[in-house]
Amino acid sequence: MTLALAALIALLTGIVSPARADGLIQPLTASQADQVRQTFESFKSNPRGPFFRIRWFCNDGTDHPPSPPPCRDLGGGHQHASLSPETVKLAEWNIDVGTILAGKSFDSLFDARRDHWRLKQLVLEHYLEGIDRGWIYRRAYTYRGARQVEDEEQSGYRFLTQLLSDPAWVKRHYFLVTQLIGAMPHGLPDSVVKKVRNLAQSIAAQDPRFQPIRAKIHSAPGDEDLALVEQFLKEKAAGEATSEMLIELTTLLEQEKAGRGMSARLPAFRKQFAENPVSAYVEQFAVALQAGDPNTVFATGAELSFQIRGTVEASDNGRYNLELLDFNALVQEIAFQTSSKLTAATRRERLDNLMSHVRYAAGAGLLSMRQFNALRAEADTLRGREAVEPAAYYSALRYLGRTAEWCRATAAKDFGPVARHYQPAEPLAAALLDHLLRSSIALPLSTHLEVLSEDAHRAVGIRHSVFGAASGSGVSALNPGVAIGRLKIIRSPEEAAGSIDSTSIYVIPETVSDLKPMAGVLTLDSGNMLSHTQLLAANLGIPNARIPSTLMAQLTAHEGKEIFFAVTPRGVVVLREKAELTLEQQKVWIDQPAATARRIRLDTSRVDLSRTEIVKLGGLSREDSGVLVGPKAANLGQLAQDFPGRVAQGLVLPFGIYHQHIQRVLPGDSVSLAEQIKQAYAHAEQMRGHASQAEVDAFIYPRLAEFREKVRNMPFIAEFEQRLIRKLQEDFEWPDGSLGVFVRSDTNAEDLPEFTGAGLNLTVPNQVGTQQIIQAIKNVWASPFTERAYDWRSRFLIGSDQVYPSVILMRAVPADKSGVIATIDLETGDAADITVNVNEGVSAVVDGGVAESLLLKPGGEVRLLHQARSSYRKQCSLSGGFENLPAHGEDYLLTPDEIAQIRRLVDEVKQKYAPTRSASGEPLPWDIEFGFEKGDLRLFQIRPLVRYQQLQTLEALAKIEAEESTRPMTTVRLDEAP
Repeated sequence: MTLALAALIALLTGIVSPARADGLIQPLTASQADQVRQTFESFKSNPRGPFFRIRWFCNDGTDHPPSPPPCRDLGGGHQHASLSPETVKLAEWNIDVGTILAGKSFDSLFDARRDHWRLKQLVLEHYLEGIDRGWIYRRAYTYRGARQVEDEEQSGYRFLTQLLSDPAWVKRHYFLVTQLIGAMPHGLPDSVVKKVRNLAQSIAAQDPRFQPIRAKIHSAPGDEDLALVEQFLKEKAAGEATSEMLIELTTLLEQEKAGRGMSARLPAFRKQFAENPVSAYVEQFAVALQAGDPNTVFATGAELSFQIRGTVEASDNGRYNLELLDFNALVQEIAFQTSSKLTAATRRERLDNLMSHVRYAAGAGLLSMRQFNALRAEADTLRGREAVEPAAYYSALRYLGRTAEWCRATAAKDFGPVARHYQPAEPLAAALLDHLLRSSIALPLSTHLEVLSEDAHRAVGIRHSVFGAASGSGVSALNPGVAIGRLKIIRSPEEAAGSIDSTSIYVIPETVSDLKPMAGVLTLDSGNMLSHTQLLAANLGIPNARIPSTLMAQLTAHEGKEIFFAVTPRGVVVLREKAELTLEQQKVWIDQPAATARRIRLDTSRVDLSRTEIVKLGGLSREDSGVLVGPKAANLGQLAQDFPGRVAQGLVLPFGIYHQHIQRVLPGDSVSLAEQIKQAYAHAEQMRGHASQAEVDAFIYPRLAEFREKVRNMPFIAEFEQRLIRKLQEDFEWPDGSLGVFVRSDTNAEDLPEFTGAGLNLTVPNQVGTQQIIQAIKNVWASPFTERAYDWRSRFLIGSDQVYPSVILMRAVPADKSGVIATIDLETGDAADITVNVNEGVSAVVDGGVAESLLLKPGGEVRLLHQARSSYRKQCSLSGGFENLPAHGEDYLLTPDEIAQIRRLVDEVKQKYAPTRSASGEPLPWDIEFGFEKGDLRLFQIRPLVRYQQLQTLEALAKIEAEESTRPMTTVRLDEAP
């Protein structure tokens, strides 16, 4: 099977993780999920489903028995079912099933407080009903009067027209709008494409023999599907349970093949939009349909869909906008059906077809207008030329390859949280994103993109190899390295924080901020290149590559097997089974593993533990790093001096205070805590020479837990606690302790030339009150004793018992947006460029999520890498910690002035700061954490961005690269076939 075909079988499938602890909606507990699951099952067998009894609901707020009609004198009303007590209970856990539109006000349906959670649930419910024979309503459909169809359609129509009367809101939520059009009843039939997909899935669930046809319909739909279903129906025994559904499916496929939906409705639409700004585009599309040429139909439909979006986003006429969007849904269906019939002989024609797909994706809301313009500008660098250099062709197609993951990020932003919330109780919810993408233009778009992407890889001689098959689209290197180990797949953040085998290679579904050590990392889709996980992998030589979700089928097929994983310096990604290595490769990678990391001894020769006074942040400089404090505090102190007013007020507790704290002998102990730590670490180090890693872990993990507990609970020395409280009140000028403070970790074992330690220790955000700050300091001191921190450090450092934490206390900055700057292009290594990741709110980038990612080029060019797609933002709470609020959802986060401030900052840092150098003497770029408060730049951290370099490994990888590469082209001609 080729990877192109495999990509079709698993296109754009994203792992939907079980509910996370962070977000707008509190996740279900295990007990709640179990109760919800049982309740759903009871609804499926209950003739009333989630409903209780039929009542009259009058407009004065009263409800009455079903007869006689009581609402005539009470302002009118509606008759429908009330919700059962079990359904009401589910709503307390943000499971809002049984929604009756006629019984809801606009505001309750709009649900702004929960970021339109109820609307998103309606889309999920519509999907579940389609694939699971009615889902929890399968018997309630016959409960007469539970939902009055006419009332529901009228209420849906009223809601949608009011919703679509706010162009500013529609512009920010266009994809959600397009999904509501299909999910909310308002007088139009459902999408034929989605009906076909859902019906095929239901048939396959009851009859596994139908599974190959279902896979074909879901991944590579075409006119031939009708014949396949008809043949299957002929071969079935008479009267089988799925026969009726198969007959319905053939009828739908006939309708789809004949295009009857559009043919029947097009004359009415042409008349309806005669005076509309899109009328000319409707006419062009109508003429093309009548002529029947697929290429012309597809191109004119793309422009029509694109223009509909522009018209709707500029109009406050909700009724007219709804009519346009209904028409747009039909145009998108025609595009989905027509894409497989397109013809293209040359690269230029394929590129034109690809950009028509991109235009459709914008028309569907899968791409923002900002993303569309960026992609069009990139395509235009090729389309106006006869021939281009292979490197330029590859660069352009690599950028255009972002389209698929941008589409997925859009769907994940709106519907990922609701799918994750339902999944523990209803596993079918996991496939919602897959459904939304595969039934949209994203499916054929990805197929067309793959042909050009693989051509671009051939042009420059790059050939990724994934289990024996050449792969181009969506695979990209993040940092070089090599690993041999069992392939394992992490399907949730909870798994990432759990038991991790450091000798295995892991597929992670997203950037996980607290990942434990592992041999290699395969990140699905984009991830975050400035996350702590990616930084740790980059500087430790752990091979790390971005793999599209389209390859999940191949990865799953090899799960549990020993594999060889390499990422070369030039960016070639190789995945193969260990058994397939040649004898020569086995000598290099198994007998004498060049990838084994060299452990370095932690240098503590300069540490001064005698200094126990609390220091003002501005009183420190870079010379204090590794002496009094860690590099974070020292660099921040230097920043405070060099950039006055941009760094928040801060105090620092040097190493000596922590050392003084653990030198005491606790009640019941015979030696100090410091001595206990030394002895335990020394014994674990001795065990490494003869015991297995599991044996070492079994010894050290219980002791780490004991050390954490003691550090957290040991009282401060009384004189120090009094001094600390006095300094907080005096220096922060808040005698009542009511302002927020970030309590940040900083050790002598991070930001070393060979080891970054990014994210291994605790930062406790926005602590309000002296007692909360005191406890947070103890928690930060205890964080080097977490299993994860120990695992990373012991793998690469000798002398972990001499890790000393200092603590930074910084006034909280209520940033409107925050992020990370890398003074380098993280993909190419170009030091003239700047990579910026930023998101809304406080502490928003390194903890995961899709941030706005920009590449700032010399001369003022701003290149979009990713648009922010987070479903919420963090804001400092007055009572401490964070509160999560809906994201504003603007297309642009950083303003031109803010970008200019970042450029000036980077220039100043490069002028004022002598760079830290790697072990090989090369200057390291800077990693700068920042925020903007009302448009003014604030600085939170600066540290060297440590990048892995190990000559022996890189030389061996270069040999693999040469083996996998092909001869590059001399030039790429656009009017030739790919």
